[in-house]
Amino acid sequence: MNEVLERLLQAQVRYELAKLEGQELARTIEHGVARLFAWSRTVALQDVVTPEQIHGVIERYVVELRVSGGITELTGELARLVLQSRRSASTRFDEIVTPASYAEFADKLVGLDALRRVLIQKLAQSMTFSAINAQLIARGSLDLLTPSVVRRAFGAASKLWEPLSRSLHPLIERRLADLLEQFLERHRERVTRDVEQRLLKVLEPESMRVLLDEIWDGVAAMPLSEAFASIGEQDLEDFVVLVHEFWLRYRKSDFFREISKEMVDYFFAKYGAQTLAAIVDDMGVSEAMVSAELIYFLQPILQHAARSGALEQTLRETLSSFYSSDAALRALQG
Repeated sequence: MNEVLERLLQAQVRYELAKLEGQELARTIEHGVARLFAWSRTVALQDVVTPEQIHGVIERYVVELRVSGGITELTGELARLVLQSRRSASTRFDEIVTPASYAEFADKLVGLDALRRVLIQKLAQSMTFSAINAQLIARGSLDLLTPSVVRRAFGAASKLWEPLSRSLHPLIERRLADLLEQFLERHRERVTRDVEQRLLKVLEPESMRVLLDEIWDGVAAMPLSEAFASIGEQDLEDFVVLVHEFWLRYRKSDFFREISKEMVDYFFAKYGAQTLAAIVDDMGVSEAMVSAELIYFLQPILQHAARSGALEQTLRETLSSFYSSDAALRALQG
C-alpha cells in the first residue's frame, strides 16, 4: 500500500474509533437516526417493499423454518420457574388481575348474549349432555324408590315396601332406564327445547355475573403458588409440547397461509402509500425513542469490542479494501 494511503488509513481508523466512544457515540447515533427519520419522511412503504416480499418472508421464516427443540425446552423451563418462584408465594391473584380488570372482563363476558345463546343451544343438542341428563333423571327417580325415602313418606307402612324394594331395585333400574331412553328418543326435540329454555333461564346474565363474582371472591386473595398448586411440572411440560405441536401443524395449514396473506395485503392497502415516518409514528415510535434504545444497547457492546481490539480490527479490514485498491491510488495521484 502507498505510504500516503497508509497514513490516510490510520487517520481514518482513529477518526472512526473516536466517533464510537463516550459522548461522541451518542452524538453519532443521534445524527444517524435523525438522518434516517428525515429520509423516511420522503419515502412511501410501497417504494421500498412489496407485499410479495413480505409473503416470502412469512413463508420462509414462519411456515417453513425449523423450530429448534431448544426453544420448546427453554419455554418449559421458564414456565416451571414461574411456578416454583418464591415470588409466587407472596403475590396474590388480585395483584396480577386487579379487581377493576376482573370487573371489565366479567361485564364483557356476561354481555356476550348471542354467544351465550349459541353455546347453550349446542350444549342442549349435545348427545353427551342428553345422556347425562337422562342418567340424572333416572337416578333421581330411583332414589324415590329407596327404603329411606319411602320410610319418610309412608311411615310404618314402608316396612312392607322395603324388602320388595331391595329385590326389585335392579329390575326397576334397568326397566326405568329403558323407558327413559325410549321416552327421550320419542320426544328428543321437545326435551331439547325444554332443556335449552331452562338453561337460558338459569344461566341468564345476572346469574352468570353472580357465579363469576363467587369464583372471583374465592381466588382473588389466593397466592399464585396456591393457584398453581394443581398444575404439576409434567402437566406444564405436556401443555408446552401440545402448544408447540399445534403451532407446527397450524402454521402449515391453508387457513394460516390465506389469512396471513389477507392481513399483509390489508396492511399494504392501508399504509402502502404512506411514508415510512408516518407508519412508524402510528406505531408510537419516535426518533428520540430509537436513539435512546440504540445508545443504551450499543454502548456496552461497542465498549467491549473496543477493549478487545475487535472494533479496530473490523474497521481496519473494512477500510483497507479501499485504501489498497487501484481506485484509491488513482485518486491520490489525481
